[in-house]
Amino acid sequence: MVALNSNNVPPEHVLEWCRQLVRVIRDGGSWGIPRSNLVFRIDHKKKQLVLTVGSPSDDDFEATRHVFSYIGWDVVAESKNNAAETGSV
Repeated sequence: MVALNSNNVPPEHVLEWCRQLVRVIRDGGSWGIPRSNLVFRIDHKKKQLVLTVGSPSDDDFEATRHVFSYIGWDVVAESKNNAAETGSV
């Protein structure tokens, strides 16, 4: 999990790591968190990480959504009809 400061804001080096991640993975590419069995598809047009494998109830999903929101990206679960849908924060 990411260490947050007292205001629940991720440190700048974590935000920069996230920015770099979405810069280097092409649109439609995948990124995963092995310890949680989570896999996300990168959607540059919508600025979304779309969960394709794993559970949106996982703590790492929630942490990812929280951190990526600070760089302007949404983290969403893929619905059964393949349209991404957001969860409540």
